[in-house]
Amino acid sequence: MDNFKQACDEILEELKTKDVKTQHQLNRIKLKILNKHKSNGRINQIPKNADIYFAGSEEDRKRFRELLSLKPVRTISGVAPIALMSEPYPCPHTMKGIGPCTYCPGGPGSPFGDVPQSYTGKEPSTRRSIRNNYDPYLIVFNRLEHYVAMGRVPDKAELIIQGGTFTFFPRLYQEYFVKYSIKAMNDFSRLFFDKNGNIEMVKFKKFFELPRVIAKEDNRTARIQQKLMHIKHMDLSDEKIKSDADKLFFGGKSNNVYINEKLNNAPGEMQKHEQNETTVSAQNASLNIIEIQNNETANTKAIKNVQNKIKAENITQLSLKQIQKENETSLIRCVGLTIETKSDFGKLYHGNLMLELGCTRVEIGIQSIYDEVLQATNRGNTVQDNIESIRILKDLGFKINAHYMPGLPLTTKEMDLRGLKELFENPDYKPDMLKIYPCMVMEGTKLYDDWKAGKFIPLSTKEAAEMIAEFKRYVPSYCRIHRIQRDIPTYVTAGGVDRTNLRQYVEKICAEKGIKCRCIRCREAGFNPKADINKADMTITEYEASHGKEIFIAAEDSKEDVLFGYCRLRFPSQFLREEITKDSAIIRELHVYSAAVQIGKKSDSSFQHRGIGKSLMAKAEEIAKQNGKDKMVVISGIGAREYFRKLGYGLEGTYMTKNLN
Repeated sequence: MDNFKQACDEILEELKTKDVKTQHQLNRIKLKILNKHKSNGRINQIPKNADIYFAGSEEDRKRFRELLSLKPVRTISGVAPIALMSEPYPCPHTMKGIGPCTYCPGGPGSPFGDVPQSYTGKEPSTRRSIRNNYDPYLIVFNRLEHYVAMGRVPDKAELIIQGGTFTFFPRLYQEYFVKYSIKAMNDFSRLFFDKNGNIEMVKFKKFFELPRVIAKEDNRTARIQQKLMHIKHMDLSDEKIKSDADKLFFGGKSNNVYINEKLNNAPGEMQKHEQNETTVSAQNASLNIIEIQNNETANTKAIKNVQNKIKAENITQLSLKQIQKENETSLIRCVGLTIETKSDFGKLYHGNLMLELGCTRVEIGIQSIYDEVLQATNRGNTVQDNIESIRILKDLGFKINAHYMPGLPLTTKEMDLRGLKELFENPDYKPDMLKIYPCMVMEGTKLYDDWKAGKFIPLSTKEAAEMIAEFKRYVPSYCRIHRIQRDIPTYVTAGGVDRTNLRQYVEKICAEKGIKCRCIRCREAGFNPKADINKADMTITEYEASHGKEIFIAAEDSKEDVLFGYCRLRFPSQFLREEITKDSAIIRELHVYSAAVQIGKKSDSSFQHRGIGKSLMAKAEEIAKQNGKDKMVVISGIGAREYFRKLGYGLEGTYMTKNLN
């Protein structure tokens, strides 16, 4: 028996004999078994919960599902996030000779290697993307495998595309990336779920070769990727093609040697298609800047790599619209799509493109409310760009997640606190969500050189924590603070915040000073053991934002300050698409917080599928009609369209709409 498998079996036996209930008990048993095997040189890696889960019998998996399951915080907000990185690619203002930003790490040819701009290659999502060659199909499959391996069914998934200014990529690449991300969800559903939405564990284990053999992990990964590349360009909605794939992967001769022979002798559909003759030079006029350069720089190599990937992999026989349509009723659905961009690449043209992709939320790097700071850091856009972009995107229906960076050059702690407060005092901003990223110093940046020369002093951990804690006094109840620190390991930073648990540090200061944060994240029902849906009432908060009117409709227990769900209703300031008439109201978000529950099912431990969303929608329609609106426009995730159809909405353009008369 494989030594790693034997260790997993021994851990399982201990779980059964000692009736283990807690993670602490589990970890103690893991360390005990590891030390036993480590002393004789058999293994040197602690088995993951998923390894133990799949080493057991079906009965063992049922018994220890919760103990060995994925940490619920990943899905406690009601959806399963899937973060994936686009290819390393230069920033638009770098190509104009302005950037990159003085504090921004990564990018093509960086000291961290060829990695996405603003990342180091050490973040979990970046490492996953590198491991899968930045292939969206492979990345999404890999993440879905992780969710299922940890006992979760990620049927309501949210794609979060990271890696710099995605809207600067060629349009064909944007479509390719989103298309194959969603196709991965559709194909995963077809391969491993039965018609009732239940995972077919035998097939899942066979395809992903579980439980793992640690000594052969690299070979396992390579074989899985080979299988996925074989079907990546196949249309598995075709019963004949799907049947052939099932026979290959799950038939009687499903050993690795047989599969490898079949794959080598019968390459996937990609090779059967004629060479895609579509050129990408006309897709993005910005690339003309590159074409006149003579030197083969890291940036030009990165751009050529993306061009080549489009030509080789963007098979036009499978359209984005077809894949999106299939996902509407898939067992794993894309209920939200987030795209990162800069404000000068977040205007009307880019907003319309993002709508076609199915995007529902945009993350904008505001970074500072001070023009002199943006200019000094080579940001490449102005404060006015930030304000215009936020207004346009809100009026198109997008949710706005703003990034703000305290501690930049030319700022003081007082300026930073004032800047954070300004985000919610100035109606030109008022984002729906916020990520606070205290400026950190990293190798390869201009800021690093300034820091080494003693020209720049970053915020310390203590200073950053105290500032954020004080700011929490002013955060409105309609905003969710997603992050207060970059997901970058501190061992790759040279200066600045040196703790990875900054949020816990902030919470400690808040507790000491009696600061009560009322942001959405701090009030979510999923995090609150006192949450009682029977105590929920409907509350309305109105505020002016970006020249329009916002109505935040919340289902909450006001006494315990617990939030169960909400709806963001907007009366837009301008009418930028034909679907949005002058008498339209826009629903920019509908969200119910609690542990994720499979579509069409209920759970006593969750508040999803209890009618909260339906009640919030009814209230939004009532308010819209009271204000003279005759049409409701909803920006809906691809996989949420069926939900809105049940409420009387129909697809119009990229929106779900309903006549309110």
